[in-house]
Amino acid sequence: MIEERYYVQRLSEQIFLIRERMSADGKPGPDDRIVRSFDVLNDAYLYIDSVNKKQRELNEHDGQWPQNPTH
Repeated sequence: MIEERYYVQRLSEQIFLIRERMSADGKPGPDDRIVRSFDVLNDAYLYIDSVNKKQRELNEHDGQWPQNPTH
């Protein structure tokens, strides 16, 4: 199971993308969905910490997170 479903990708010095891992092997890839963008790195990391924590709680309750059926 992928523990960290969401991650930060630095696009430039001031643009940070939040992406959702879509591959079964759990590695970042070009088809990962862009969830949100930030212009402050710390804000991006605070956001992914929050959503990954929520995802872990859902995993504990429901089991492994499903792959997005549209991808």
